[in-house]
This record gives sequence, C-alpha cells and structure tokens, in this order.
Amino acid sequence: MILVLASIIAVFLAGSVCGIFAMLVIGIHAEERRATRDRAAFSRTGAVSRRLLTTRTCDDVPARLTAGR
Repeated sequence: MILVLASIIAVFLAGSVCGIFAMLVIGIHAEERRATRDRAAFSRTGAVSRRLLTTRTCDDVPARLTAGR
C-alpha cells in the first residue's frame, strides 16, 4: 500500500514539474513571437520568464571602491 501511495505521489509531482516547464516554454515562445512582430512593452509573462532564466555572472558586479579614510 505504501508503494502504491508513493507511486501516486511521484506521478503527481512529475506531472506538476512537466506542467510548470510547459507553461514556461509557452510563455517564452509567446514573448518571442510578440517581440518579433511588434516592439511593444514587455508583458508580465515575459518578465517572469526573463527573471526565471536570468543568469548572473561576476561581470555584472561593479568594481569596489576604497573608502578613502
């Protein structure tokens, strides 16, 4: 019985992850289509997709300055 319950939970979680991934891909695709057709402002879906997929590197960090004391 425990194995059946664990299997059901695993299938549910896998389906949830696949659904979230599909919505992310659909959002990216819709944003790219909209951006290539017209140069309108960014949509909410596009903003969420960009925030999720943004990679931060050390190149973005400004140089540190000494306090001059």
